[in-house]
Amino acid sequence: MATSIDYVAGAERPALLIQLLDELGAVIDLTGYTCSLKIGDPTTTVLTKTTGMAGSANGVTATFSAGELALTPATYLGEVIATSGGLDYRRQFSITITPALP
Repeated sequence: MATSIDYVAGAERPALLIQLLDELGAVIDLTGYTCSLKIGDPTTTVLTKTTGMAGSANGVTATFSAGELALTPATYLGEVIATSGGLDYRRQFSITITPALP
């Protein structure tokens, strides 16, 4: 896992850009890939996102809709999947959802 991402529960912005790196540290061009995002823990997925996902030369962008990140505040495991020709790139990262202030 490369990094940790922090969002406040219920936030929709900003979009999340996830860059996948090759063995030399260069960003992998994911133009034309089918991309998805899962958020959960090793036993349960609390969010599977397939819409609002776009692969590009800069990585994968996840654009969140209203309510998608209205998750129980916790630290989750995020997994981005980029698929082309039946083969996947998969990367995991930590995502923390913090409670919104009253």
